[in-house]
Amino acid sequence: MLRLLFVIASLCSLHSLCAMEGDPVFDLYEWNFGKIYEGDGMVSHTFTLTNNGKKDLLISKVVPSCSCVSVDYPRNPIKAGGSEALTVSFSPSGAVGPVFRSIEVFNADNECFGTLEISADVTPVDRSIQERYHNTLADFLYVSLVKIPFGYVYHGEQKTKAVMIANTSSQPMKLEAASQSSHLSVVCPDHLEPNEEREVVLTYTSPDDRSLFSTFVDTVTFMVNGQPARGSLTTNMICLAKTEDTPDAAILRTYPSYGQLKKSKSRYTARFDIFNDGPSTLVVHALETPQGVSTNIKAGRELRQGERFEVLLTADSPTPFRISLFTNDPKRPVKEIDIH
Repeated sequence: MLRLLFVIASLCSLHSLCAMEGDPVFDLYEWNFGKIYEGDGMVSHTFTLTNNGKKDLLISKVVPSCSCVSVDYPRNPIKAGGSEALTVSFSPSGAVGPVFRSIEVFNADNECFGTLEISADVTPVDRSIQERYHNTLADFLYVSLVKIPFGYVYHGEQKTKAVMIANTSSQPMKLEAASQSSHLSVVCPDHLEPNEEREVVLTYTSPDDRSLFSTFVDTVTFMVNGQPARGSLTTNMICLAKTEDTPDAAILRTYPSYGQLKKSKSRYTARFDIFNDGPSTLVVHALETPQGVSTNIKAGRELRQGERFEVLLTADSPTPFRISLFTNDPKRPVKEIDIH
C-alpha cells in the first residue's frame, strides 16, 4: 500500500510540475500497433494533447518521418487547460516486419514541443519475392532492407535485428557476409537454394564505456559465389547511458528548433539556446557534429534548473548539416537539430 501511495504521489507531483511549467503534454508519446497484416490496410491511434499553459496553443504543423504516416490534428487554437485529439494513421503498404515512425509536433513559434513515436510488426501479403523485396545485393539476390536503424543501445547491452534475403535464380548461391566493426556481428546463411528465403541476423553490442556517447554507422558487405556483391547493408546504433525517468529528472529544451547559418568572415556560424526546465541538473554528455564543424560546448557541461546556455557552431561551408545533442534527459536523451 505504501508503495502504491508513493507512485500515486510521484505521478501527482509530475503532473503538477508540468502544469506549473505550462508545457503542452500528451497522454502517451509512444504507441505500438503490435502485429498487423498488410492486407488489412490503415491502422490508427488517437493521442490526447492537453494545453497546460496560460495562453492558447496553436499547432502550426506536424512532420511525420515517412509519407506512410498521416496525422489529423486540430487547426484551431487549443484553449488554456483544454485538450484535443491528434489521430495518427499508418499505412503498412509495402512494409515488412518491424517498423518505427516518428511525428514531430510544432507550435506557432515553429518550435517542436513533442515527438510521438509509433511502431508495428507488419506481416506482408503473399507476393512474389521481387514484389516484396525492393533492394538487390547482386544478380538474382534480393534483400528486404538495406538501411537498418537499431536506435538506442545502452552501454554494455545488445540489440538484434534481422533482414531477409532471397535467391530468385534457378541455381544455388554461396554466400558470405562481413562487417569491419568490432561492435556489429553478422550471421548469414552460407548458401541459398533456388527461390529460398532466409534471415541475416545482425547484432550490435554497445561498448561498456560510461563516457562514450556516439552514433555508430557501419556497413555489411557480401560475397556471392566468391565475387563481391554490388550492394551492401548500412546499419546504425546510438550508444548512450540509460537514465531513469523520475519526476525530478532534468528536462532539455532547445530554442529555436533549428539553427540558421550566417556568414562570419571566412566561415559560417549558427546559434541556438539550450535550457534545463527540470529540477535536476542537466548534463551535456556530448555534442556530435560532422567534420569541419566546431562548437563552444564541451562534454560534461552542466545546467542547473532554469539555466540557459547559448550553443555556437562554426562551420567551414554553408552546407546544411545535422547535429546530435546527448544529455541526461530521460525522455529524449538524444536530440537532433538541423542547421541550414
